[in-house]
Amino acid sequence: MGTVHWIDELGRLTPAAWSGAEHAWSEESFSAVFHQNYSRIVGVAARVLGDRAQAEEVADDAFWKLYRRPQLQREGNNISAWLYRTASRMAIDVLRGRKRLRLAQEGLAGEPVAFPQGPLAEMLAGERVLKVRQTLAALKPQQAQILALRHSGLSYAEVAAALGIRPSSVGTTLARAEAAFEAHYRRSE
Repeated sequence: MGTVHWIDELGRLTPAAWSGAEHAWSEESFSAVFHQNYSRIVGVAARVLGDRAQAEEVADDAFWKLYRRPQLQREGNNISAWLYRTASRMAIDVLRGRKRLRLAQEGLAGEPVAFPQGPLAEMLAGERVLKVRQTLAALKPQQAQILALRHSGLSYAEVAAALGIRPSSVGTTLARAEAAFEAHYRRSE
């Protein structure tokens, strides 16, 4: 009898995931997964968000989602990949929420939201970081995810597992995402 896969190639739970008896996480097994992955998940989210406190909130939410899915413990599932994918999507959603809030505030005030002013170099660096985050938020979700995951230090194999794509297609997908990022970044100049 073959291994049953509980997550499809897009990271969604398959119907088989909901059938049969569910087994809750043991404290020991969940703790092991948490300690093995937490710092890297926070790192991925922090790289996208630029705010460690928000990154920790995203990581906490990702682990809470994992805890509510004990069926992911089954053999054949890559829990680390599921966590990377979930946390990067959640971080990108937070970025998009920030963008919507900023646009709403600009619309209400009739002028752009002012950012704290400091020395010229600090201000320019802050503007570049903001522009990068806005560009990530404007990309297709998979493009933003692959950029965030790869630039967070994940190997091609880890990125492939997290996004549910073949390792041989990571390079091409990454190159396309980088090209889309660069084009969008340049258009916004």
